[in-house]
Amino acid sequence: MYQPGTSCVEGLHRFNFEAGYYVCRFECSPFYSHHAQNFCNSCKEMDFVLYHPGKKELWLIEVKDYRFNTRPKVRDLVEKLCRKVRDCLFLLRTAALCAPEEEPAEGISLRDMARMSLQAKHIRIAFTIELGTTGLFPPKALLSTIRDLLYRQIRFIDPEMLCLPITESGGVGPWTITPADGEHSARINKRMEEARLAREREIERKIQAEQARHQEKLRDKRRRRQRKSSLPLWKQRAQERAEGKTGTHADRRS
Repeated sequence: MYQPGTSCVEGLHRFNFEAGYYVCRFECSPFYSHHAQNFCNSCKEMDFVLYHPGKKELWLIEVKDYRFNTRPKVRDLVEKLCRKVRDCLFLLRTAALCAPEEEPAEGISLRDMARMSLQAKHIRIAFTIELGTTGLFPPKALLSTIRDLLYRQIRFIDPEMLCLPITESGGVGPWTITPADGEHSARINKRMEEARLAREREIERKIQAEQARHQEKLRDKRRRRQRKSSLPLWKQRAQERAEGKTGTHADRRS
C-alpha cells in the first residue's frame, strides 16, 4: 500500500513526511473535537499520528514551541506530555470502534488511522520541543532534564523515545522540517475563516439594524405628518406656534 508524502504545518514549521506514511491530525476530526475531547474533563491528543502499513510502525509526534512564551515548569510539562500519549492511545482504540466516516481537512480520517494502527507492531514516540533562552538554565540542559523524566515514564512503550529540538528532529524520524513561511495549519485556517465570517455577519447585522432604524424614523415622520394634516387649520397653526415655528412656509416644509 503506497501513500504519497504528506506535508503539514504546525506553528512556524512545515513537517514533510516520507512517502508510505499515512498521517492523521486528531484536531481535524469532528469525532474528537465534538465528543472525545470533552471526555473526562478533556482528553488530549498528539499533534501528528503516523502509520506505515509496510513497516507496521505507529508514530505519535508532539510539537511544542516555547520560544515566544514563558517556559513551563518541567514536571508540569512532563505530566502533560505523558497524558497526551496515554489519551492518544486510548483515542485510537476507541475511534476504531466508535468513530464515524469523516473527511478531514488534512490527512486521513481518525477512524481509518485507528483501524490501521491496530496492526502496528511498533509504537514510536517523538517529542519535538523548542525552549526559549530566558531562564536560569540553558535550553539544552533543561531539555536534557525533560528527556530523562519523560524516558522514565515512556520507555515501557518506546525504549527509543525521541525528545529533541524541533529543527533537529528532521531526518531522525520519517520527516524533514522546513519553514512554514507564514502558512497555517488547517485548524488555524478554519478558525480564521470562521472569525472572518463572524465579522462579516456582525457588520451585516449592524447595517440591517441601522437601515431598520432609518426606516422606522421615516415611518414616524410620515405618521406625524398624516396626523397633523387631519387637524383643522386653526389647530395646525396653534401646534406650530407651540413648537416655536414662525408660521412661514419654510417652517411648514421642515
